[in-house]
Amino acid sequence: MKDVLSYGLGTLVGFGLVLGVLFIFIQDITQKKHGVLRNYPVIGHLRYWFEELGEYFRQYFFSGDRDEMPFNRATRGWVYRLAKNEGGTIGFGSTYDLHDPGALIFVNHPFPVLDEDRLPTPSLLLGENYCRQPFEAKSIINISGMSFGAISAPAVRALSRGAHTAGCWMDTGEGGLSPYHLEGGCDVIYQIGTAKYGVRDAHGGLSEERLVELGRVVKAFEIKLSQGAKPGKGGVLPGAR
Repeated sequence: MKDVLSYGLGTLVGFGLVLGVLFIFIQDITQKKHGVLRNYPVIGHLRYWFEELGEYFRQYFFSGDRDEMPFNRATRGWVYRLAKNEGGTIGFGSTYDLHDPGALIFVNHPFPVLDEDRLPTPSLLLGENYCRQPFEAKSIINISGMSFGAISAPAVRALSRGAHTAGCWMDTGEGGLSPYHLEGGCDVIYQIGTAKYGVRDAHGGLSEERLVELGRVVKAFEIKLSQGAKPGKGGVLPGAR
């Protein structure tokens, strides 16, 4: 009895499917709105179905992080991270297409620019309205922070001398100031990291006396708010630190 019911139910379902396909077939060949459905009844619906699914296939399987417009996957991911309070800064590498026509990229020049062809770089005056001795940054390309504990004395000495020759400033990194930073006579930016190396008092707090002392030999102080070399990835440092 159970087999008979199952057979009858299967037959009913199959008959219903045939009627449904027949109904769609007649509807497609009689309508005059879509040429695809009129020429390819029933199976022509697959074209519109795949067209609808194509957006999701391109987004997750084929498109790169910066291929979509107006908001690509990289932009949306950045917005999602900020909305979840996870920070929007990520270090190590870039998904920016450097081979795209018009992309901005810095490359080495085979020959130096002649003096008569060199254009003056407009300087940036920092602290003009609130400092007794404002800092004039004369270059847009400078030496980023590299701690003396991470590179050798000859390397710091060479960078200091090179910065003086190039007319740019040099960042100390969070490892503190060494005599080699000052040896070349360049403008030095003192970076204050979370550990406050070089500017702590005997109790581990921030020493105002040390800041005044360093202010006589460095051009400015930089407070580190983000880190590009944290384990795993870079990002904005936690507020508690």
